[in-house]
Amino acid sequence: MHGPAAVGWLLTGLMGATGLYCLVRLVRRTASRAERELDASEALKGLGMAAMALPLGTGRQVPPAVWVVLFGLAALWSLGAGLLPMTGSGTSSGHPPGHRGHHLYHGVGHLAMVYMALVMGTGAGTTGAGAAMPGMAGMADQAAGTGGSPAVTGALLVFFGGYAVLAGARMIAVPVPAGGGTGTARRGSVANRLLGAPELPQACRMVLGLGMFTMLLAM
Repeated sequence: MHGPAAVGWLLTGLMGATGLYCLVRLVRRTASRAERELDASEALKGLGMAAMALPLGTGRQVPPAVWVVLFGLAALWSLGAGLLPMTGSGTSSGHPPGHRGHHLYHGVGHLAMVYMALVMGTGAGTTGAGAAMPGMAGMADQAAGTGGSPAVTGALLVFFGGYAVLAGARMIAVPVPAGGGTGTARRGSVANRLLGAPELPQACRMVLGLGMFTMLLAM
C-alpha cells in the first residue's frame, strides 16, 4: 500500500467521526431501544476502528487481549440479538424484524475486529513488544507472514466490500419524497433533523464497511 501512514490518519478521522456521530445519536429522546442498541454497536465499532487505524499512539498502546474481549462480547451480543427466535408478536426480545439483519452485520463486524486484533497481536509477538498495536503503517510493514489466514481475510473482504456496494446502491435507489421528506425529519432544529435523518444510519454502516474493507486489505 502506498502511503500507509496517510491512509491510517484518513481512516482514523473518518471512522472516528462516524463513531462519534453514532454515539451522539444515543441522546435522542425519540429513539427507540432497538435504535439505541444499533447506534451503540456502530459507535463501538467506529471508535474501535479509529483507534486501531491510528498510526501513532492510542492503537499501539491497547493490548490485543483487550480488543479480543471487548469485541468478542459485542459480537456475541449482536449475533444473539440477530439470531434469537421471533416471538408471536413479530419481534425478538424487543428487536424489530428489520433490525435483525443489522445486528447480524454488526456481529460479523465485531468478529472481524477480533480477527484483526489477533493478527496484529501475532505480528507484535514476532517483532517485539514495542509493536503491539502498530496501526495501519505497522500492518503494512508486517504483511509478509503476519497477515492472518488468506481464506478468512478474503471472505471478510468479499463480505464487507459487497455490503458497502449493496448499501450504496440501496441508498441511491430510494426515492426522495416531494418537499424533501415528511414527518420528524422535517421538524425541529437542524441538529435534531441531522441526528434523526433516517438515511444516515445506513450511510454509517456503509462507511464502516468500507473502513473495514480498507483495514483488512492493508493486513
